[in-house]
Amino acid sequence: MIDVLGNGSAPRLVVFDLDGTLYPKEAYAEQVLAVIGRMFVELRGTSQALADAKVAELREAMRTNWSGTSTTSFVRANGFDVAQWLQYREAHLSIADGLARDEDVLRELARLREVVPIVLLTNNTRSAMTEILDKVGVGADGFTAVFSSEDSRDTPKPHTGAFQVVLDRCGVLAEHTWSIGDRVDIDIAPLRRLGGSGIAVDGPADLPAAVDHLIGLVRRG
Repeated sequence: MIDVLGNGSAPRLVVFDLDGTLYPKEAYAEQVLAVIGRMFVELRGTSQALADAKVAELREAMRTNWSGTSTTSFVRANGFDVAQWLQYREAHLSIADGLARDEDVLRELARLREVVPIVLLTNNTRSAMTEILDKVGVGADGFTAVFSSEDSRDTPKPHTGAFQVVLDRCGVLAEHTWSIGDRVDIDIAPLRRLGGSGIAVDGPADLPAAVDHLIGLVRRG
């Protein structure tokens, strides 16, 4: 079920999240938890027991507050800088390996792209983003533009700066922009603070309803 959080304006730009939105979050969560635990041991020299405790803390946050849990924010809060996390994740995490082409996702993105520009905004590195998009079957060229961690740099989601980069480069005001993502606090709330709108989804199965809603706004607007 979708949750529409917006001002009812007709979108002139739609910003998609990647992880948990264009592929199921289950394909992401356990992989990233394992990598974070390994990072604590290898880069921080913590004991395996402490690393396991940190992983358990993050797993519980994901279970109880998926909408507000950002792995990037978690590792930053535990003393790792963004560049360090991205470099380690790039070397040890390969979400794309567990994914497959999804014709339903391709169809919904194509339907929306016919009426409004769509872009992607992710905290993944550009290379990881590209691998994931290729496995799902969309490809980076399935979007008007794509924005990765290299674009947002020190202001990744949930920082509003990540969305401001998108708005500035696309030349669209926030009040005419909608975001679609699976985590309200990470993917929707930052754009809303800038004056935009969003639709929270539970995963790719909710994309048809989200796309229907936005197409309806465009046609009425």
